[in-house]
Amino acid sequence: MLESLENNLIEVKNASSELTLHSFERRKECLEILSKKLIENSEKIININTKELEKSSAKGIDSHVLDRMKITESTLQRMVDSLLTVSKLKDSVLEVIDSNIRENELKVEKVRVPLGVLGVIFESRPNVVIEIASLAIKSGNGLVMRGGSDCIETNLALFKLVSESLKESGLPEKSMYFLDFTDRKAVNVLLSMDNYIDLLIPRGSASLVNLVNENAKMPSITGGVGVCHTYVDSKIDTELALSVLDNAKTQNTSVCNAMDTVLIHKDSVDLIQPLFSLLLEKNVDIRADKESYDNFNNKSKIKLASSSDFGEEFLDLIVSVKTVENIDEAIKHIEKYGSKHSEAIITEDYNVAKYFLNKVDASAVFHNTSTRFNDGFELGLGAEVAVSTDKLHARGPMGINDLMTYKWVVSGKGQLRK
Repeated sequence: MLESLENNLIEVKNASSELTLHSFERRKECLEILSKKLIENSEKIININTKELEKSSAKGIDSHVLDRMKITESTLQRMVDSLLTVSKLKDSVLEVIDSNIRENELKVEKVRVPLGVLGVIFESRPNVVIEIASLAIKSGNGLVMRGGSDCIETNLALFKLVSESLKESGLPEKSMYFLDFTDRKAVNVLLSMDNYIDLLIPRGSASLVNLVNENAKMPSITGGVGVCHTYVDSKIDTELALSVLDNAKTQNTSVCNAMDTVLIHKDSVDLIQPLFSLLLEKNVDIRADKESYDNFNNKSKIKLASSSDFGEEFLDLIVSVKTVENIDEAIKHIEKYGSKHSEAIITEDYNVAKYFLNKVDASAVFHNTSTRFNDGFELGLGAEVAVSTDKLHARGPMGINDLMTYKWVVSGKGQLRK
């Protein structure tokens, strides 16, 4: 396995250096071809995916994991939409970010260039294959991917379309490679390949992220783990608050930007009755601290929260709720339990909102809207390789420019340093 993997990575490394030389139009064409192939092969992909879902369900895999694995017509359409959006984004490869002429007439340019080869390890989302491949193609990066074993056939079917699109558009087919090894040892081997991979990005559980952070020999990005809060201030529009909280919790529970905890100002406890009733209608398991619990009149339907219910990424129809004295207590709670992913405030007071947005440390902060918007497509990036909670090299949804670095290009006429 080691020799085979290394040989494939050598091919990716060599081929990736050619990507920068290909035109914007050719990379755009590749994405357009891929979008058509997704449409043409939609039935086949869904059939493959359905069989894998049935096998995984029979093995007793959790429902939220099955939800992440599932490919539907709407999932495929979102992939197509994302591909076309990315294809139309401006070209950043070899873009001159800054330039100046020195006193000695040296021309100095800061030029955007691809990182080289991206390594991405993900667990249960086959749509990641298309999202990440599109951004790698657009940014001129080589790509090595390793997905979860439970949807290996779906992953390989999608990656086959990527390879075909590279070839048909005249881009180097060998610049991208998908590990078809399902053995977990392949991950550890991949983490040691710093000679061939320039940046490693894990997308998945906290255990995967920790494994990468502790063992990767190459630089890596921390992302994917989201313990997300929404703070409800004292001055609110009740209808807006209910709508936003409902969306943040129930629109899609199995994603990293879904809300896990609601923090409610003591002067807004009247919201608890309609909020809990609304969430219970959606089958949400509510775990409330003592004060929040006491403000709901149907206590048999909810649970008293334990300390472990705060700081938990539920990825399910579960929410923890806490009543707080003021905004500072809310922010302290977020500092203690948050993962620096997505944090929101609901308030009609502009100054309070500004205080929260400026003080809370997270990759994205939101005012009067849902944490679910912390997403590359929703924020105008076309797609994302991950939502980074790091502060270096990238933060938040990682789009094209976050997959690039820069180099200094200096042109002279024989100048010598004195």
